[in-house]
Amino acid sequence: MLASNNNNNSIPAHTFSFSNPVAAHWRGSYPLVPTLVVTLIGLRFLMGFVQSGIPAAVIDVWVVASVAVFIWQAVGTSRSADRFVKYTGNVLGVMCAYVTLFVAAMMTLMQVADAYASKHEPVAYSTLYSSQLPTRSLPVVSKDGVMRVDGNLDWELFGAFEQTLEENPGVKSVMLGSAGGYVFVARAMALQILERSLDTHIATHCYSACTVAFLAGERRTMARNAKLGFHQYKLESGSQPELISVADELERDRQFFAERGLSNEFVQQVFTAGHSELWIPDSDFLVKAGVISN
Repeated sequence: MLASNNNNNSIPAHTFSFSNPVAAHWRGSYPLVPTLVVTLIGLRFLMGFVQSGIPAAVIDVWVVASVAVFIWQAVGTSRSADRFVKYTGNVLGVMCAYVTLFVAAMMTLMQVADAYASKHEPVAYSTLYSSQLPTRSLPVVSKDGVMRVDGNLDWELFGAFEQTLEENPGVKSVMLGSAGGYVFVARAMALQILERSLDTHIATHCYSACTVAFLAGERRTMARNAKLGFHQYKLESGSQPELISVADELERDRQFFAERGLSNEFVQQVFTAGHSELWIPDSDFLVKAGVISN
């Protein structure tokens, strides 16, 4: 009888289910100590280790899965603890179980926070710059009015850009592909784009100064796997710091971004990455911040 089990503080033998351990844990069928050490804390550590290799594109799915796993862990642990106190009357063991459950909950929250933070971590600019710097080519206009502009943003490219616009009044959109260049060139391109109310598009990538020209677009779009990368500016060697303030130039473009309808959250974060790094927001954040047109 159950009453006799309470008297001798013994727990009925557990029925281990190796064929369906998920259901067995959910029912609280496993002993309390292995449940706490292996299924609760051990599995949390394992999920944290695996999380470091999860691509940013599926972080949202991973977070949902991680929270779902914790709910499963919590329910099974709670039932195992209830079973433990029912047959032993040992309240101290149950208190330890719920303290451990609290620790696991904190681990889960930290893992979720780290997962979302990893989506916005800057990456090394030098690696992307060297691997994605396109060969410069003169701007080309397609039959449907799309002008493609590739290469480092310098004054020579801007001259060709401006001339192409004058010779092709039917241009409707500018497709940018650049790893960066001079900010002042990007601003000059942005003025041309603004004056003509042109759309902008990124098929591959647009980093550093290129982002200023892109954000001047009336309607801004990106290909599915395209990347938009932001970072702080720096003075070239030989420049005179007393004539140009990097902080002032960053603030000038923050104001420009705000005027283009970008969210305050985005404007505050846009230049947090140092010049040797790039902050590459995911597409969901870009749409939410108003960077990409719906």
